[in-house]
Amino acid sequence: MAEASFIRGRIFPVLFMLGITLLFIGITASIYTITKDQIELNQNINIKRAVIGAAGLSIPQSPREIDLLYNQVVIPVKDSSGNIRYYRVMDGEKNELLSYVVITSGAGLWGTITAAVGIDSSLESFTGLEIIDQAETPGLGGRITEKWFKKQFRGKRAPLSTVPEGEKASRQEFQAITGATYSTNAIRDMLNKLYMELPEKIKKG
Repeated sequence: MAEASFIRGRIFPVLFMLGITLLFIGITASIYTITKDQIELNQNINIKRAVIGAAGLSIPQSPREIDLLYNQVVIPVKDSSGNIRYYRVMDGEKNELLSYVVITSGAGLWGTITAAVGIDSSLESFTGLEIIDQAETPGLGGRITEKWFKKQFRGKRAPLSTVPEGEKASRQEFQAITGATYSTNAIRDMLNKLYMELPEKIKKG
């Protein structure tokens, strides 16, 4: 009788919790398996969208149109291991090189900022900036994803410095985000570093 009471009081709850845990692990694994391909597809489209935008091109609305344009004008340049070093973006009509696009990253306030950055074929001026991933403070550093902030980098030349938000900026300046000095400086440092390293990166490619 005591043994049965012990089993009910001690072992059964353990077995019950183990069963519940295994059930939820199985459900989670099933959901991941079902959605894995869609997640990868979305990530792939996000990269393609960013490359197109960083090249200074108008980004299509639908994923299908993004994929179509990307396949028409973008040429990934890979290293000996098959990893993409940078992208060559072509003029679809003239078959001329428009820009180079690189996926780069830097340390933000709360995590890594990943962005696609475009530079024209002469390696002199930026053609665009698209933020791929960031964890900056919403309403402050998170504003680096806003269109006005990204758009202002087109035609800029490094080394870049900042002016207060709302003030007129020269070709080597851009407007900082009010209250987000760290995030703004992270973008500045990322672009200046890339500008210095890109010629050698392309040469090796």
